[in-house]
Amino acid sequence: MTLDDLSTTISNGFDPKVEVHSVDPSIYLIFCCVGEQRHPLLTAQGGDTLRFPSRHAALNKLRDAGVRHADFVHRSAYEEMIGFSHGNAKTEHRESITLQPATTPING
Repeated sequence: MTLDDLSTTISNGFDPKVEVHSVDPSIYLIFCCVGEQRHPLLTAQGGDTLRFPSRHAALNKLRDAGVRHADFVHRSAYEEMIGFSHGNAKTEHRESITLQPATTPING
């Protein structure tokens, strides 16, 4: 699925669950969730996973596509998350974000 496909899906009345994953300090990926499966958004050519340089850039593209809610997810495999005890604790930060529609500037 591409961003255009996601936008079309939303305009047809479907409200998919969307997640933005922080993979690296400069790599952010968008996933559409269907049940327990996550599918990454692809580039317009449909071959490569769509990457963004920041959380802000990813959320702006989602807003432009018509998404109104997304979860931001940051996972750590190194148990380095502040506030988590060592052991079998899941080291994941998850934040629900409501995306407001972009406002049009008023010409005065």
